[in-house]
Amino acid sequence: MLLDFGDKKVINEENFEAVFDHWKHVLGHYIQNGYKDSFYFLANIQKEKIIIDREHNRVVFTFEDKNSKTQKILMKDYDYFWSVYDYVSNPDVITGIHSKLDRLTDENQRRFEGEFYTPLRFAKKSIHYFTETLGKNWYQSGKYRIWDMAAGTGNLEYHLPAAAYKYLYLSTLHTGEADHLRKVFKDATCFQYDYLNDDVEYLFNKDNLPFTPNWKLPKKLRDDLANPDIIWIVYINPPFATAQDAKKKVSKTGVSKTKVEQIMDMQGVGHAKRELFVQFMYRISHEFPSKTYLGMFSKLKYLNAPDSVDYRDRYFNYRFEKGFVFKSTNFHGVRGKYPIGFLIWNLSKKRTAKQAEIQLDIANDDAETVGIKHLRLISATDVLNNWVQRPQNSNNYILPALSNAITVKSGNIDTRHRARPDFLASICSKGNDFQNSKYVVILSSPSVSAGAFTIIKENFEKALTLHAVRKIPKPTWLNDRNQFLVPHTEPSKEFLNDCVVWSLFALSNETAALKNVSYHRKVFQIKNNFFPFKISELKRWEVTDADFRIELTNDEDRFVAQWLAKNELSEEARHVLNKAKAVYKIYFANLKSMVTGKWKIATWDAGWYQIRQCLKEHHLAADELADLSIAHNALAGKLLPQIEEYGFLDKDEVYDKV
Repeated sequence: MLLDFGDKKVINEENFEAVFDHWKHVLGHYIQNGYKDSFYFLANIQKEKIIIDREHNRVVFTFEDKNSKTQKILMKDYDYFWSVYDYVSNPDVITGIHSKLDRLTDENQRRFEGEFYTPLRFAKKSIHYFTETLGKNWYQSGKYRIWDMAAGTGNLEYHLPAAAYKYLYLSTLHTGEADHLRKVFKDATCFQYDYLNDDVEYLFNKDNLPFTPNWKLPKKLRDDLANPDIIWIVYINPPFATAQDAKKKVSKTGVSKTKVEQIMDMQGVGHAKRELFVQFMYRISHEFPSKTYLGMFSKLKYLNAPDSVDYRDRYFNYRFEKGFVFKSTNFHGVRGKYPIGFLIWNLSKKRTAKQAEIQLDIANDDAETVGIKHLRLISATDVLNNWVQRPQNSNNYILPALSNAITVKSGNIDTRHRARPDFLASICSKGNDFQNSKYVVILSSPSVSAGAFTIIKENFEKALTLHAVRKIPKPTWLNDRNQFLVPHTEPSKEFLNDCVVWSLFALSNETAALKNVSYHRKVFQIKNNFFPFKISELKRWEVTDADFRIELTNDEDRFVAQWLAKNELSEEARHVLNKAKAVYKIYFANLKSMVTGKWKIATWDAGWYQIRQCLKEHHLAADELADLSIAHNALAGKLLPQIEEYGFLDKDEVYDKV
């Protein structure tokens, strides 16, 4: 008895993979030998290609090469499957499925080591975005041509309708991949080609060549590029690697200077030229006629990274049409979590001032749209590091360079140990985005890290506000490349004061006091200018270290203690300070019983890092530290919405679905 599900499901190019999986589950185990499962499936979905012998539970399959095989299949299973689905009668659908079906069972042939292949579900989604941009059945008009110059094994084009193949150009770096493309995309023009090196000297000097170029590019493709009636679609997932120029080193094995990068050097293109995908973009923008759409999978740094702003504005100032982002870990072998975008650009239109912000759909791991990401196209002056004055240090005034709170680093080629007499601390503010927030740290002596600057009295409040602004918002894969910005509204004094107090008791405040530090044949005493309590108050506490009691009689209050005494604090900030005081009291009361040498505690003004680590090691003040953490988090909760309100961060993402 056949099951009645009402209207049967249609099998087409869009769903045949899922149908094939179901078919294998129900009927695949009956296939004993002979042709691939995919060949049996293709025959089975065409009613005229099968003969059913119900009496003997057998099915005869006739294949595309006219050969046939007989397999014994239980009729109840066969009837169950075909009660759900309908046979395919449209020859165009059969052609489309046939052109792609091999790839379901030909995985080894189409995979090559070291490449990141676009997940098919996201490639399929990107084609829908082309349809929304260009109109339904755009590929049938004959006025479009498509070129993927980093095709690999054709994952991007896998879900293109077969009717589009005759308008398709696919090129790839490897000959083996090109052979595979010819097999899978029979009507397309497939060829081996190194887009960043081949024909570059002809393309960029075509008006000054004294000879006829020996083009490697197929003549058919060159003729189409010269045809003014053709609209081009560049559809690409270029490599993400970065070639580093600094000190002649290369960041990734096999990534080196290309001919396109040499051209970009001569044109004065900045740091963005190191990105291979930017090199692709550069040649694309010079090679294609104005009537071109670029649909590209890539990182987002070319849109809002400060190093890329000049390139974006000078060489890629085009109109955005549509796009989406998804998590990088959807690419096999990628461990870092950051957004990958598919964006469609109209190269015939210039970006207007109104497009200073674009909106991208957010796709989950199943390629379903779940929200909207706002992305602001910043200028180089917009980034937060421009907000704080960076004092000029002196070549004649040095302090020991630190790699963390208590570790002196003296072996660096670039020592970065310059300071000045009014030096209070050093803050490392590497980069301006979330991916670099983990490097933001405050030290009591110059930091060896790039991006560090000196804190003095005049920039103290802004420097610690920068620290809080970069540390309080939590990084996610989606905001990983978001930039911290100069605020559009001047923050209130209460906000600044709250940020200072929050920063003083953050884990990334690694200020410390260090005694008798040998550095460059001198001995230094590093004060902790961020000690938060006045000496007059400490003298009323129980201080069990006799040497520290003597020091307190002959020393002076540190800068932060004086600052806290002069400034009016919010209720939330005072609460943090009171909870911190309880922790410090326990620390001073137990100095005699603690081993402080491990944390290089040798003076009364030990840093928050030293005190916290020492207490934890000796299992002291656990409850008080927990109470401080609660108060500290509450202050962060107060500050977090204000960080966006003042404009330190752009609009947050908006989610439509859970």
